[in-house]
Amino acid sequence: MFLSGILARGRTRVKAGDKRSISRALRWLPGLAWMAWIFSLSQQSTPLPVGTASPYASFGHVALYGGLALLLFWALRGLAAEGDGPLWLVAGLAFALTVLYGAADEVHQAFVAGRTASEADLGLDAAGALLAVLAAACLPPLLRAREGAARRPERHP
Repeated sequence: MFLSGILARGRTRVKAGDKRSISRALRWLPGLAWMAWIFSLSQQSTPLPVGTASPYASFGHVALYGGLALLLFWALRGLAAEGDGPLWLVAGLAFALTVLYGAADEVHQAFVAGRTASEADLGLDAAGALLAVLAAACLPPLLRAREGAARRPERHP
């Protein structure tokens, strides 16, 4: 009886841990889907209509890779225990993974007919990733501090 009670508690812990690991793994799916979308766009020989102005392409790089950085930030944040991990480490990893994927995407484009690899595009990818991780890392603490200040009663001398 004693042994069966220990085994039953052990099974419960494993099941709860399995649920957490499954939810952590599922957090990566949106980022992977976003990467697949970027890859499909890079696979096209002419991704933009002929005559489309360059600022639209620049905004596209910043937006696509900013979105990827946010999704990777969210997935990495889920790896930390209850979201209490070091925020700047998570932001740095999300940024590095995004820029690494951007570099791989530029290499991929070098082999697609009608496309070329561009350092300028990689710079735009990195700029989008940097803006996104800065926003993701800085805004929540600022909002919590602002919310905490609004709840505190004012002290009058």
